[in-house]
Amino acid sequence: MQLWIVGIGAALAEFWWVAPAAVGAGAAGVVGVRRGRTTRARRLGLAAAQHELQQARADAIGARAAARVAQAELTRAEAERAVGRARPDDVRTARRALEAAQRAKAAATASIRVARARVGAERAAVPARGTDPKHLPLARLMAAHDAVAARWMEYETDAARRLAFPALSDVRVPATAEFLRLEGIAREHRPASPTAKLTPEQFTTYRAAVDAAGRAFAAAEQEAWRLAGHRPEDAPTDGPGAPRWTIVASEAIARSVDGITKAAEGAASALDAYRSRRDGRDRDQP
Repeated sequence: MQLWIVGIGAALAEFWWVAPAAVGAGAAGVVGVRRGRTTRARRLGLAAAQHELQQARADAIGARAAARVAQAELTRAEAERAVGRARPDDVRTARRALEAAQRAKAAATASIRVARARVGAERAAVPARGTDPKHLPLARLMAAHDAVAARWMEYETDAARRLAFPALSDVRVPATAEFLRLEGIAREHRPASPTAKLTPEQFTTYRAAVDAAGRAFAAAEQEAWRLAGHRPEDAPTDGPGAPRWTIVASEAIARSVDGITKAAEGAASALDAYRSRRDGRDRDQP
């Protein structure tokens, strides 16, 4: 019995470092996981941009291949037309297909340039370690989405704006309907929180949806101003000219109040005339 106790004591003395080492390794693992998550969150915009660049390069390869095939088809159609085995319409169709393929090739090449520029911009904008979470790429993107929705809500909740620009609340206006459709798509791709774990592909999809919704709102806002009788370029922006809408809204309210007043005066006059005629008929009766 004593030998057994001595043996355990010797083993503990020999391997006393195992437990502290295991605890230390576990703590280091937790720290490493957290640091890895933070790094991914900080570099999410860059990773998404790099993914877009890869996709743009793949699309360009496909577009170049399609252009080569279209060129070969045109050559074949022209050769068969020369020997009477193809009609002139076949050649024209092949030529139009080649022109479309060449346009797609040019667009794909331009997309690569845009994607490269985005990679450079995102690399320069990667936040430093310890940055406030609200300045991380996903949080910034969600804030931009909120800003678009808030600009539209101003026209919904502000009585002056709603009266001055009713088109932004009317889904029968195509530009407004398109904005609401695209904003709904952005809402579908919106993560639950700024700290949600997104893949670069998911971030790219969400960013594209937010960008599309923002452009659609700008178009809807300009159309609303045009329908209200103002120049679309005068629509408010985030710049110094933004308060101009208050002047336009005040003018619209003044016109509305003036119209209501005139209508009320006209109704009162008609009612007085009706009463006068009725009183006259009553006096004429025995």
